[in-house]
Amino acid sequence: MKKYLFLIIGLIGLVGMSGCKKTEVVETAIMPNKTFIYTVDGNSSGWKYSPDGLTLQYDINLPELEQYYLEQGNVSVAISLDDETSYEILPATFNGYAYSVNYTTGFVSLKVEDPLLDPDFELVPPGDKIVVKIVLSDSDYIE
Repeated sequence: MKKYLFLIIGLIGLVGMSGCKKTEVVETAIMPNKTFIYTVDGNSSGWKYSPDGLTLQYDINLPELEQYYLEQGNVSVAISLDDETSYEILPATFNGYAYSVNYTTGFVSLKVEDPLLDPDFELVPPGDKIVVKIVLSDSDYIE
């Protein structure tokens, strides 16, 4: 009987040990996100019409937006029209305007247009102060 008890304990130990797995934690050297806050005056002369007059654009100079973020990082843009009580992640439509964003090395372009492309709609600068939050994030690029 002792012989079988020893065998049962041995089998339980073997089954229990085979379920264990060594896990190696490797920390990566990803840099923390970078967040930039800009206040855009809705009446600013920085708003420019597209040649067809259907889009307004405001360019934000952001030298930290390097080629790395275009190729493998991440750029997120959100705007607040209520003094940073809340943010809308772009693209978004509110207050009768469609807001979107384009970016390239060194610049983020905030765009505003009529979401219905109504030819009778008069597109004017938003008029209110807009707070723009730009977040540059590092990312592991996987091919």
